Amino acid sequence: MKPKFFVQYPPPAGTVVEADQVDCKPLDQLTVAIIGYGTMGRAHALNLHRSGVRVVVGSREHSATGDRARSEGLPVLSVADAALAGDVVMLMLPDEAVAAVFADDIKPVLKPESIVGLAHGFAIAFDQIQWSGPCFMAAPKGQGDMLLDAFAAGGGVPGLLAVTDSSPPEIWDLAASYAKAVGCLVGGGFVTTFRQECISDQFGEQVVLCGGVIELVQAAFEIMVEGGYGEENAYFECVHELKLITDLLHRYGVEGMRQRISGTAAYGGLTRGRRVINEDVRQKMREILGEIESGQFAKEFLSMHNDPSQGTKALAEKEAASPLASAGRRVLPRLHPHGGSSS
Repeated sequence: MKPKFFVQYPPPAGTVVEADQVDCKPLDQLTVAIIGYGTMGRAHALNLHRSGVRVVVGSREHSATGDRARSEGLPVLSVADAALAGDVVMLMLPDEAVAAVFADDIKPVLKPESIVGLAHGFAIAFDQIQWSGPCFMAAPKGQGDMLLDAFAAGGGVPGLLAVTDSSPPEIWDLAASYAKAVGCLVGGGFVTTFRQECISDQFGEQVVLCGGVIELVQAAFEIMVEGGYGEENAYFECVHELKLITDLLHRYGVEGMRQRISGTAAYGGLTRGRRVINEDVRQKMREILGEIESGQFAKEFLSMHNDPSQGTKALAEKEAASPLASAGRRVLPRLHPHGGSSS
């Protein structure tokens, strides 16, 4: 395989490869084994199939996701048999499961020339798998269903690309080709590292997307209710209208968003926002980043995940009992009468 898509090998971090610079020829004659058919694994498998790439799915016996893959026209094998059949073995497993499945079912059957792929950097960044052979990452910047729908409509999402230091140069081309085949070069494929992708992803999730924003919403909702304002009023202001602003931010950036809201809203946000997100909050963000970088969070997550009293399930059940969640269950059917649900 002759290198062809990049000017320099390895390409420097920050290099962007465009979809029209890449073709899927490096995947010709290769079989891709998708190990795990969750939301992201399903999107990768179906998009690869639509791109003309040979795909097999690796799944546990009697798995509901395996049955779904069969119903969608994909061949399904055991995890070990799929890994043996695949020239490219994509680990599309949850972070907490990848180490055991790789060690027990996949690594024993891999050939020296087998290529391991991932859609997220956790397994490499925090030494969850040990593999000295070729290895790449093609990480779509979008959730699996979003990637699947965008690709079916002729589009896609941007992607992040990484290759391990021990991989030969041509694996960069394979990574780019794979990214194009699954639809994550639309908007560019950005060269990074497994560690940069993983730490950035976890930091964004914790301090903004799945942590900071949710706690900000919870706190604002509770303060309004304490002040005597109705739960529905508080829900509309703190939750429902959040999407209106994030849509503007996503489409137009900060400057464009400010231009498209009322003068009152713009002035209030510009003058009060930093009183909420002050230097104390920024210091807490730095501490969280340090916990992620050191591996402290990864160790905590892996140890607590299956703890029935402290794991994710227990924490989510507690949140689901909150007044905010209760208000959502009342309001959402009105906001989304055709298929909207709080579950």
